Amino acid sequence: MDRTSIFRIISFTLAGADVFQTIPGTYKLYKKQWKAGYISPVCFLYATVRYMSIISLVTNGIGFFGTDFTDASCKRFYMVPNVTAMLAGMAVQGILFIRTWAITGRSVWVLRFLAVFLILDFPVQIFGIVYHRSPHITNGNCKGKVVVPGDPDWNIVYYIAHVIFDWAACFIASFWLVWGSRLHNRFNLSKFMRKVLRHGILYTVAVSFANLWVVLEFANLIRTGVGATLPLAIIMISAQHLVLGTQRPNSDHPSTSDSTGRDRSRSLGQSGARGRGFPSFAHRSSHSHVTDVELQSTGVFVFTETYTQPTDRDPTKSAVNFEADSRDDDSVTRKPAPARTF
Repeated sequence: MDRTSIFRIISFTLAGADVFQTIPGTYKLYKKQWKAGYISPVCFLYATVRYMSIISLVTNGIGFFGTDFTDASCKRFYMVPNVTAMLAGMAVQGILFIRTWAITGRSVWVLRFLAVFLILDFPVQIFGIVYHRSPHITNGNCKGKVVVPGDPDWNIVYYIAHVIFDWAACFIASFWLVWGSRLHNRFNLSKFMRKVLRHGILYTVAVSFANLWVVLEFANLIRTGVGATLPLAIIMISAQHLVLGTQRPNSDHPSTSDSTGRDRSRSLGQSGARGRGFPSFAHRSSHSHVTDVELQSTGVFVFTETYTQPTDRDPTKSAVNFEADSRDDDSVTRKPAPARTF
């Protein structure tokens, strides 16, 4: 058995094991959507990543290990693994897009930047998958291959475009979280937001490593026998844990509200102009409490601060609402205390 076959078997094993391992978490995610009565964009994209990746890996194995493909059957089949892998990759980028936008407090300029980035990025990825790719049969197996003399494997373009967007989204989200905390003179993110940051960085590093490995392989700079199945398996595994690992168990009830029941959360990066312009951060009182609130419309989380405006009787004081989060050991309950001027 050659190295290419071994790498494919390893990829199938890793992906299959993770699919079974994530069944309970996936069930809980779907159950939450069912109870809520709607499907969030993140849940839809998660399902797309999961099942498009499974279809791509299965069809890739059929094409690679098959022995009885004909010219006609291969022509109908050869693009299925490539297209489904591309759709899975695009769905992952959609998850990163929504999550980054939420982390930045639904910043308009981040929304526009990432939207334009994806609009330009998707055609490049499609080009890398379909350009000059033709059915190729060897000993009865079938795969798509660039057979034009002198042409490189245009998959390189797809993987590079994917890596660039991943790093752009990771940088923006990490910068927002770290800089937002740094402005308050200490790194004081909650446990949950540190978990979000950690999952995002781990996803980007793991996927970038696998994609760049394949790029070097397709460019004939290294010869290890790794194929497109390894980065796809890593993308699926990383994306599943990126979503499931940051799901809040009890998100049915909002955790930030003042005594009047009105939501008073202010997102990082969201100024009084409803998120327009460059990020601005409200000055945090030394007595305020940081919580994590799910952005219900997208199914992701944003970093928020609970507070109440000063009353008319005493404009120099503010009643800060502290609400303990049962999931976070750092949460404490304190009495209202004077707050600094916002």
